Formats: sequence, structure tokens, C-alpha cells
Amino acid sequence: MLDSAYNWAAVEDRLPGVEMQRAWEEAVGGRDASDLVSGVTDALGIVPPLYAQSVLGSPESWAPWRRFSEFELLLPWRPLRAARYLADVLMISVPLTAPAWLPAALTWPFWHPTVIEQRPDHEGSFTSHPRERWFFINGIMTNASVAHLNAAYLAFLFHRPITLIQNSTGGALEDLIECALDKAFGQTGEAATKAVPAIYDALKDPAKDRVVVVAHSQGTIIASVVLRFLSQLYPRTDRPPAMLSAEPDAALAEDMPLDPRDFDPLSDAEVAKLELYCFANCATRMPYLNPDFLGRPRPWIESYGNEHDVVARLGVLAPNPAERSVHIDGPRYARPGAWGHLLNEHYLRGIEQAQRPGRKRGPAHESAEPFVLLDDARAADATVPRLYRYLNGGSPRDSRRGS
Repeated sequence: MLDSAYNWAAVEDRLPGVEMQRAWEEAVGGRDASDLVSGVTDALGIVPPLYAQSVLGSPESWAPWRRFSEFELLLPWRPLRAARYLADVLMISVPLTAPAWLPAALTWPFWHPTVIEQRPDHEGSFTSHPRERWFFINGIMTNASVAHLNAAYLAFLFHRPITLIQNSTGGALEDLIECALDKAFGQTGEAATKAVPAIYDALKDPAKDRVVVVAHSQGTIIASVVLRFLSQLYPRTDRPPAMLSAEPDAALAEDMPLDPRDFDPLSDAEVAKLELYCFANCATRMPYLNPDFLGRPRPWIESYGNEHDVVARLGVLAPNPAERSVHIDGPRYARPGAWGHLLNEHYLRGIEQAQRPGRKRGPAHESAEPFVLLDDARAADATVPRLYRYLNGGSPRDSRRGS
């Protein structure tokens, strides 16, 4: 007969398998390990399985002479820029700010910190659209040259100055490991740690009506971490369960070197300023902070993915999102039959060609072309992406239904 007073549960807790499972659940918020492996397997299930083309796009997109193309790096008359990029992505470095005592000559090859810089609009102005603040968070394997090229194209398309949060590459291997840790375990890198105060200050600024964050690839994972931190500053009792784990404050404090108690709370009106536009969104969770504030969800979230982009298939275009615990709110747009993962060449250029002829403000057509809307059940007026309203210096206010 078993001794009922004996603490068998305590013995079970000390079993190696149980301890490992509980450690995993604590790290990933209760997700099963098979979700992550199966999610990657799902993403790789493109037909045909042309994985290099999935990232680099079809050969006709490789022309280096097109303005703003990432393939500018191949131009033979700028060999030093190409060599610098190859060194940045092939050498493993630390994605952190170098210690102050380290000689400056040693910081570039071995330390690649996140850098926040200002980019002017298409006419060189830093002060246009003073009631707005635009941020860009770049993706994987992006050095300063590519990040500035991305920001320059955004400034050209939308006629806004851009605050570039440059998520510096630590080399291809380190970037892939960092993405896996961020996506699987919700770990926080330096980019998110530096992005939070910048975005928070913009939301708290009474002179700003809108705070727009454009993110690409790994940048969407960083944006999801920022959103998770902002949720700690937003005193609501009806936030969606997908946003938080069982003990969100403790879990966040262990990893994020920022303390939510050092920040003033965010109001409904301040959260309503935030808009997220995510290209190749590969985040696992990106739910609304407030599903219904004055008739609209907040923050505004839109996600875009090319059909054959394996990175987008990890998140916004995940084949089995419910089974893999992927939860991304907001309208989702896909470009059927499209290959490629690069922001400028494979995402923004299509928008420019379809929606930005001449100098007309806003979209050329009342459609999502070249993308198609996948799911409009979570947002009103999603037939035309809200992002398109900003083209050529336009605004959602230019639309009769925009705000």
C-alpha cells in the first residue's frame, strides 16, 4: 500500500524528462517541441523545392542596375562594398556593442551592435510629416549597406523620413541561430532592447499622431518582442491569452534587460497610434493589444508574404498555423506564385510597379495588387492595405473610410 503522505509529485518533478519538458514549456510558453520542428518542415514544403530561389528570387530579379535593388552589391565598380558585405555575413561576430576599452580597429570585424540612425525622406528632409514617426527594422544577413538601401526605398515610396533600427548581422550562422532562439524561445537580442525605448518614446510624444513600424524578416520577430514588452505597459485585463505566458512579467524580466516598472503606462490613445507593417512576417505570435478600440483593433497590423518565400511560411503564410501555435492578428496578404525574400527587390518593387505610377498620392488602384487578401475577418476595410494609403506622401485620411 502506498504511503499517502509521501510526496510522489516531488519525485516526479525531479525526473530528468519531466524537468526538461517543464524547462522547455517555460521557455516557449507551453509550445510543444514538435511544433517548431513541424513548422520548419511545413515551411520547406514548397513545390518545387527551390530553396535558393525562395530566398534570392527568380533569375530575372537579379539585375543589379535597378534602383534600390539589393543586387547592387554585385556592381563591379564598387568592389569594396561587396567585399565588406561578404566579410560581414561570412565572419562570425558578436551582435552587441563593443566594450569601451576595446580598440576601435577591432570593433568592426568582431562586434556588430544595433545602430539607430535617421534617414531623410526622398527630398532629403528630416522634418516632413512632423505628426508621424516611421521606423524600419531590417531582417537577417543585413549589414549597413543593405539596411540603408532598404530605408532609402521606403523613404522614396512613402515620402517619409525613416528611423532605421539596424539589426546588424553577426554573420550568416550567428543570424540563423539568433532567429531560432528568438522565434523558438522568445529570447531578446540587443535590437529589441534598443527598439523598445525608441518606439515607446514616440508613442508617448504628444506631438505624434502615428507611429509606424515597418519590419522585414527577422525584424518582424524583433517587432513581436517589442509588442510583447509594450503589452506589459498597457493596463488591460482583457488582453488576448496568446499574447502572454502564464507568468509574463517574470518571464520577460529574466530575458529583457529593461524593467517595465521603469516606464509609465501606455494609454488607449497612445497604443492606438501604433501601426505595424510586416513583410515576410515570420513571428510566432503577434496579437492585438486591444481588439476593439473605437471600432478598430489596436495596434494596426498588416502582414505580407510571397507564396514561395520559406521565411514567410514560418509565420504569416504558415500552412498549419493553429497546429504550430502561430498567432498573427490583422489582415494577411499573399502574392501568388511569387518567389524571393529580399525586401526591396521581391516585396517593395512589386508594390511600386502596381500601385505607384506618377505622383498621385495613395494607391493607384483600390485593391491589394500585387498581393491578395487572405483573411479579412479580423479587420474592417482591408480590401486595400492601409500601408498603400501612405504611398507618395498620402495618408489614410485621404480615403473616405481611412483614419
